[in-house]
Amino acid sequence: MRYVFTLLLAFVSGVPFSSLLLAQPIADAFSKPPLTPEIFAQRWQWADSVLSAMTLEEKVGQVFCVQSYTRYKSDDEEVFVKNSELIRQGKVGGVMFSRGDVYEAAMLANRYQRLAKFPLLISADMEWGVSMRIDRTTEFPCAMAIAATRNPNYAFKVGELIAKEARALGIHQNYAPAVDLNNNPYNPIINTRAFSEDVSLTATMASAFINGTQKAGMIATAKHFPGHGDTDIDSHKDLPVLNFEKTRLQNVELKPFKYAVDGGVMSVMVGHLALPKLNNNSYILPASLSPTITTDILKSELGFKGLTVTDGMGMRGVKKNFPAGEAAVKAFLAGNDVILLSPDSDIAYNALLEAVRNGTISEARLNESVRKLLVLKEWFGLHRNRFTSLDSISAVVGIKAHKAVAQEIADKSITLLSNKNGLLPLGEYQGKIVNISLQNSASCEVGKIFHEELQTRFSNTIRYQLGAQSNKMNYDLALFSAERADVVVVSSYADTRAWQGKFGLDKEQDKFLKKLIDRLNKKGIPLVLVSFGTPYLIMSYSEPDAYICAYSAGTASETAVAKLLKGEIEPSGKLPVTIPNRYKFGDGKIGWK
Repeated sequence: MRYVFTLLLAFVSGVPFSSLLLAQPIADAFSKPPLTPEIFAQRWQWADSVLSAMTLEEKVGQVFCVQSYTRYKSDDEEVFVKNSELIRQGKVGGVMFSRGDVYEAAMLANRYQRLAKFPLLISADMEWGVSMRIDRTTEFPCAMAIAATRNPNYAFKVGELIAKEARALGIHQNYAPAVDLNNNPYNPIINTRAFSEDVSLTATMASAFINGTQKAGMIATAKHFPGHGDTDIDSHKDLPVLNFEKTRLQNVELKPFKYAVDGGVMSVMVGHLALPKLNNNSYILPASLSPTITTDILKSELGFKGLTVTDGMGMRGVKKNFPAGEAAVKAFLAGNDVILLSPDSDIAYNALLEAVRNGTISEARLNESVRKLLVLKEWFGLHRNRFTSLDSISAVVGIKAHKAVAQEIADKSITLLSNKNGLLPLGEYQGKIVNISLQNSASCEVGKIFHEELQTRFSNTIRYQLGAQSNKMNYDLALFSAERADVVVVSSYADTRAWQGKFGLDKEQDKFLKKLIDRLNKKGIPLVLVSFGTPYLIMSYSEPDAYICAYSAGTASETAVAKLLKGEIEPSGKLPVTIPNRYKFGDGKIGWK
């Protein structure tokens, strides 16, 4: 593929990389990892012996995965009591971790493992780092930012380091990367979580991330099959409908998944997406409950032999049309091995158990899924030791070397799409800089790091935060100050958020930004617009004097933009998507001095 060729050419011709990354050659990002679906064809002594001795009730329990926050939990805390009861009863084979802190997560993993007759497979959704779920771990730039560097070695390294930190906390599976093609600029839930709209770039970056993850001893998960990129609906809130013919899927959405499957990805997550033209014109049946999508296409046509996982079953994309019990049975009949986060675990478990007892699901089919889970647990060595050591965490998690990699990637990802009259870099600028932060969060911490980084580089800066709780006085004051500035830097933190169903600025922020651009144009005051989120933000506004895409709101990306404004780094990122009627795929580095 053209990106692989270009990057390999750069590598052999002497393009320098950081010493942190030189130890891992680019070629390794594309070699097949040791953990591949072929392991399921092997004989596994513990897994096979345990499977033969399991009761039917125990087998059914293995396919369910429940959620747990990883903050401190007392023995009588409601969710802990409920999960503990399910684990003791053998109705759960895995736990998905969510928000919490480092030692609390590791200790909770050990507490849950201690309760289980069979080792638990612990998972989490960690697309841009363990920090997506657990505080004080390393936060990396998002997938689209990594793709902007055009360096698959960075994707490999992120996958590898996430795996190392997560494994230190007792986590075995990452529900990442998103292999979706973000070919709809109005997508409210994928957006910067995708690497690109481009098949080749997405396949290259996703496969590198997968290989880095699995070579570090963690299960990677390609999602959201068969592709959640071309939709303007969030499946958390409703069921997206993709009116595609099969040929369209084969030519576009399925290609990165095929690349990942051929490369040895261990797991695939099936999304809650309706494809009526492939499912007898059904507008309510999601792919996760469809044998045509999950078995016929994913398993038979693409040849996937690994672990198939549903997206969260409590999402409206499935829950609105199918109650918990029916959904669990249909998902398993469709070909899934793991039922993730049922909204009612007891009802779902009992329904699946009854389906096996009455012959709706054969025990042989159940054994197939359970064996995969047991094989993975044996591969991890959980049959020998299922606990994680608290003593080793501090040497691995959130260390400076990992943060340095995150910073290097952020530095290389920043994409400059507009730079009228060579405004940037500002260099030794001494004028008044007004930084206006537009955010969809009420937190005072959003944008704080960026402004601090500006203050260390420019002596005369002032900051205004405008969010959901801002009133007319706040907006008027920010506009008043901006009209008296020498340069205005607007930092936008609008991005995708699950359960929101939209992205971008809210109504008041949108109105403000349009007014601000108009006022500053009339006064001749230069405006720098920075998107610490979706690059598509600019579609709604007149082109500012400078437009910068950082793609991520993490500390590394905020620092990188401040460095760029000062002139400490150059803008080397290339746009991984097309911004309709504005910028082309691959644009970047315009008018740099």
